[in-house]
Amino acid sequence: MSADGTAGPDRLLEADEQRRAVAQRFRDGKLPLIKLWPYYYGLGGDADEMSLDAYLNEALHLPAAQGQLISTAMTELAADEVG
Repeated sequence: MSADGTAGPDRLLEADEQRRAVAQRFRDGKLPLIKLWPYYYGLGGDADEMSLDAYLNEALHLPAAQGQLISTAMTELAADEVG
């Protein structure tokens, strides 16, 4: 973080890359938002369903930890579908 409390350019680029990767993974998958959001929330996610939808459509930034939870939720749900 910089002195003014904002993330530096490298962190913003990293967050954008993470968001793009998660959004692309969501678009490529067959997982509906109505199934993803409660699972993500149950893992400790704190974004509401509308914010999650905006994030997955690359219209909203979320903290990196939330992006990781979304990715984890997608991975676990995909594993449940296979198993």
